[in-house]
Amino acid sequence: MTVRMRALPTFLASLTLTTLCAQAPPPLAEKIVHEGLENSQVMAFQDVLCHDFGSRLTGSVAFDRAAHWARDEFAAMGLDARLEPWGEWQVSWDREQWMGRVVEPVGLELQVASPAWTGSTRGIARGSLVRMPKTAEELAALQARAAQDPALWVWGAMSRQAGDAAVRDGVQALLDEGKLLGIAQSATSTRWNDKNWENQIRVFGDSRRAQRPYEERPRWANAVVRDDQSAQLEELLGGDKPVVVEFELRNRWRPGPVTLYNVVADLKGTTDPEDMVIVCAHLDSWHQATGATDNGTGTCSTLEAARILTAAGARPRRTIRFILWGGEEQGLLGSRQYVVQHRTQMHHVSAVFNHDSGTNWAQSLGIAESQLADFTAVVQPILDRMQAPQTGFEGPVFALRASKVVQPAGGGSDNASFAAVGVPAYGWGMKGEVPYARGWHSQWDTISIVVPQYQRQTATVAALVAFGVADLDHNLSRDGVERAQPGGLVNAQLIVETWLGVELDGLTITSVANGGLAVGAGLQKGDRLLAAGATAIDDLPGFLAALRALAGDGKPLAVTVQRGDGPVEVVLGGK
Repeated sequence: MTVRMRALPTFLASLTLTTLCAQAPPPLAEKIVHEGLENSQVMAFQDVLCHDFGSRLTGSVAFDRAAHWARDEFAAMGLDARLEPWGEWQVSWDREQWMGRVVEPVGLELQVASPAWTGSTRGIARGSLVRMPKTAEELAALQARAAQDPALWVWGAMSRQAGDAAVRDGVQALLDEGKLLGIAQSATSTRWNDKNWENQIRVFGDSRRAQRPYEERPRWANAVVRDDQSAQLEELLGGDKPVVVEFELRNRWRPGPVTLYNVVADLKGTTDPEDMVIVCAHLDSWHQATGATDNGTGTCSTLEAARILTAAGARPRRTIRFILWGGEEQGLLGSRQYVVQHRTQMHHVSAVFNHDSGTNWAQSLGIAESQLADFTAVVQPILDRMQAPQTGFEGPVFALRASKVVQPAGGGSDNASFAAVGVPAYGWGMKGEVPYARGWHSQWDTISIVVPQYQRQTATVAALVAFGVADLDHNLSRDGVERAQPGGLVNAQLIVETWLGVELDGLTITSVANGGLAVGAGLQKGDRLLAAGATAIDDLPGFLAALRALAGDGKPLAVTVQRGDGPVEVVLGGK
């Protein structure tokens, strides 16, 4: 249910002395709001993060530099700031410039991308474009041609190609032996671009390659071409003239070992410093653009919340710990390992507030009913002193959505690592007109889509709420906060199973629990997951990511399953 806040004087009688203590004293609340809205530095952080460090792929030089910068910014605020290692990979990978063009039989400049942890061209690589073989006969013809002329680009998707495994293995052997220049494919063939956004390109990558020795790195290149230009290439390949293309893909490998970090900074508590409230976001991004809204916005609101509180002179009872995670995009790796490394301290974590929802503004929280009185007091300064930053918005500036039971995980971001072990962990409910899916993991995830007034609002809300919870004389109740079932900390299967209330064998539902999202939506034993929204999926991480994009845009969580002889679409009743 949605609980609309009432003005404090009329609600005073129902509040206990304990919950009243959760509010920042008026002078401090006023300082926090003034500092956050009038003296904001959030866009200054955003500018440096996006333009000085750019894309921040886990394990990359860019991520390492960004992590050191963030640590130093926290330290300059007077916080106890450090880099906490959570893992080690054998190689590092960074993108540089990408270029493509058609030179024959017409001239056409191409917009291209390259998946992470793939190889480079040796300068500008010119070659003939030929279709991906689908049969053994076509493979033999390609092998014969490559033996005479290795200057060939193969047009098609290796992982999705229609031929059998032997044909695919034959093409892979040619690539590994350096007998082809590389693979070029359409954005559609990656099965990741969003059809709602014309010519969007999304590329990801296989992080397992970063965990292999430098000598085993892939050397062949992989270009992904915008869809409208891919259609032109298809048309040219259907003609009677040779198609000649040039690609230059500058992707840089670096031998390891590469230490992987989370950035951690503490505003020490005054009376109960061993207890803590965590304010967090993931620092890493995919490499397509500059990671401005996934998750530069969360990174910078976390930095700014810390700056606001220190500038305002906040001294909470409990420690407020600010964390910027690594490895979120590869499966919540940094936060998962943090929970493992700090597993004996999880009972000291009162709450986790995670921002990984893009550039819109924080307007709500979903909480347990057992926490309602505490949160009602905590958010009162927002209602008293802040206004909605969105023109024409008619709802409350902040709302609490209370339910008897809060399901674990609740999505594919770092709060899930804590929720899975029973820690109250929250992602902000966002309002605003910016569609999350347009920039998400695409070439458009740049600072141009970040809304400054929304960032100011979110950082200030995070500062007020974090202080309010940290200044309670008790940790938040965990009544109604469910944890994941035993059998692993957090992975895609665990998150999907606990979120939907199902058991899975791969993508197939093997059982449906009473009371979960799945049974309410009509999902059944034997259903096989096919798509989330318009995005077809091949694995559970992909399913989680697609659902998250839908939730970020506020769209219905439509899921398509294979049932019997045909597809069936259902809509999940919650997010």
